[in-house]
Amino acid sequence: MAQSPNRRRITSAALIAAAGAVAVSIGVRLHSYGVPLALITPCVLTVLSSALWLLVHVEETWSSTLHRCTVKGCTFQVRVQHVDAAENRRWQEVAAAHPAHPTA
Repeated sequence: MAQSPNRRRITSAALIAAAGAVAVSIGVRLHSYGVPLALITPCVLTVLSSALWLLVHVEETWSSTLHRCTVKGCTFQVRVQHVDAAENRRWQEVAAAHPAHPTA
């Protein structure tokens, strides 16, 4: 199911706000212990980066479709995102008919 561009923008803004809130929360906690600003800044930026990375990957996983090869023991997979039904079906067929099956 493809998301509208407006919904993707709202989701992105919410992810950035959530990651920012986590980073600011950590910064406030560190400041309350008297940690110097020169140490708080890299900590906050690291937390912001990590939280944003995590939330973006969770959102990608939630909003994508994974097609796997149907041959037992084959690990080939295709992940598609924001495609219509015809494109989704095409990738499903690609995953089922790819030529690189294991020979074991």
